[in-house]
Amino acid sequence: MKSLYILCLMCLFGATLYAGTYHKREVELPCFVTSNTSRIEIRKIIITDEQTQVDAVMYGRPGEPCAISGNTYLCNGVQRFPLREADRVSIGGKDPSEQIGELGHRSVTLSFAPLTVGVHTVDFVEPDAGWTIYDIQLTEQEPYVYTPSFLDVQSVKPSESLPQPDLKVGKAIVNGYILGYDPRIDLDVVFRFADWLLTNDWGQSVKVREDGSFHIEQDIVMPCGAKLQINKAQLDMFLFPGAEMTVYIHLPRLSMSASQLLKGRFGQVQKAWFDGKGQELNTELATYGVPLSVADEPGFEFRTEGMDAEQLEDYVNERCRHLVSRVEKEKKAGDAYRTYVMTNLEMNALVLVGDRKEIPKGLEQSPYIRYGYDYVPYLQYLERNLHISADLWNDIRRARTVYHDMIKLHKITGEDKAMYEAITEPELRNYIDTRAEKLKAVIARNMAAKRNVVLSIDSMMPAEKVFPAMVSSHKGKVVLVDFWATWCAPCRKSMHVIGMMKKRLPEDNIVYIYVTGASSPESTWKTVINEITGIHYRITEKQWNYLCNNYGIKGIPAYLVVGQDGKIRNRYIGFPGIGVLEYDLRKAMR
Repeated sequence: MKSLYILCLMCLFGATLYAGTYHKREVELPCFVTSNTSRIEIRKIIITDEQTQVDAVMYGRPGEPCAISGNTYLCNGVQRFPLREADRVSIGGKDPSEQIGELGHRSVTLSFAPLTVGVHTVDFVEPDAGWTIYDIQLTEQEPYVYTPSFLDVQSVKPSESLPQPDLKVGKAIVNGYILGYDPRIDLDVVFRFADWLLTNDWGQSVKVREDGSFHIEQDIVMPCGAKLQINKAQLDMFLFPGAEMTVYIHLPRLSMSASQLLKGRFGQVQKAWFDGKGQELNTELATYGVPLSVADEPGFEFRTEGMDAEQLEDYVNERCRHLVSRVEKEKKAGDAYRTYVMTNLEMNALVLVGDRKEIPKGLEQSPYIRYGYDYVPYLQYLERNLHISADLWNDIRRARTVYHDMIKLHKITGEDKAMYEAITEPELRNYIDTRAEKLKAVIARNMAAKRNVVLSIDSMMPAEKVFPAMVSSHKGKVVLVDFWATWCAPCRKSMHVIGMMKKRLPEDNIVYIYVTGASSPESTWKTVINEITGIHYRITEKQWNYLCNNYGIKGIPAYLVVGQDGKIRNRYIGFPGIGVLEYDLRKAMR
């Protein structure tokens, strides 16, 4: 009996020892949630009691230094496991002989302090360069992401034919949810679309809320392509004017599809689910993994850097043929997907060649050239080399000139007005008008942050349209609307206190609008507002009475807090106190 007791103790002691050690464990091609760099990827992690070995691949231009900061570490949110040694890479750039290889990459080995037992995921952090790979899995499994059950029943269905590329100005709305997002992740989200008035490189930052949701509104002139860039990954989309769409994005799968090591596994899996107009085409774009541009392929810039014009043309055409053949081999793909992707690839190849030499003829007779993301530069090159003013080029050229001058001069000159009138396509003029109103709002906001800006409301405008006209162009910002009068002493007193509050709140996120009526003498009003930074309106008695009756303004001062979605969040009759007002404004910004 005694010997049995001793044997049990020995087994328990052995199990305890085993539980406190890792022995040796290898994870090949570990999955991760997202990465803000394409300069390093992890091929393997080997975990032992003595060290955590990370076999990685570093990317860059051939011959450039292959270096990493000595401050690099792994972490699990609480503990840090610092870099100890490195092989085939220079720590701190002290060894200039360590260089990126001729193919634009180099395999390296990094040795970190051993991980604590029970650690299941780690972040890789190179603080000097700002590289972070989030939630690297220490198993062969991909990260767990909660996916709503109603998405499980959605399948990839073939898209029908593309709509006719007719012009019709309207607002495209995208409501999004990033599945797998955590607020601690530094996520850089940028929205771009094929904008005929500005360059395609222009993009707008997208604010992601703590729950992973986001909202985008964009005026467009016709159905068009767009890109949502999330860190180093990209989701291609197709938008429709006047239509609202919801997208659910699987962050780890989208991120890993952009990895050179993992794209073979995740490049052709569904990375997003869509609900709304065009969901079939958008789902295909989020699944099949064929880039819309030859230049989107990893390493394109490095591989083509030293090529002459002829070599570049041969390389680009070969890669274009390869990608087009991938589309043709995708038997389940629909007609809209095939037409859209191949049009973009062929146009992109022509534009890339046109950057170095005379552009060859190609797509100018295609009915779908307007769907090319490179449509405007393609038309520019056609005119430059072949003296062809194809499709809408003359009108677009005029529209771009007018709009660029509006941005630069904040007005339309007489010459621009003549050019505007010469635009033959009415929807392009409508597009400029729509964008001009938004531009005025942006200019007013920027100016109002520093001083007062007076904007007018047409006295003949129907009363029910007055409030939307004041706030609708500021969607995406929190708006504080202050109803006041020059003769109202409490109004003036509260403005002084609010002025101190403004200094504590981020000016880029809040718009301050001050509204008064005809009871405030115009001469007095113009004098008083010199001291009040913000956007000021003086409206007619009829308009004022309508706003008061319909928005519950039973006395002044009164305040409305309008959220980023354009909806009223809070209403106060009388000054509620600086603490309450500041709290509600900050809450509306989240």
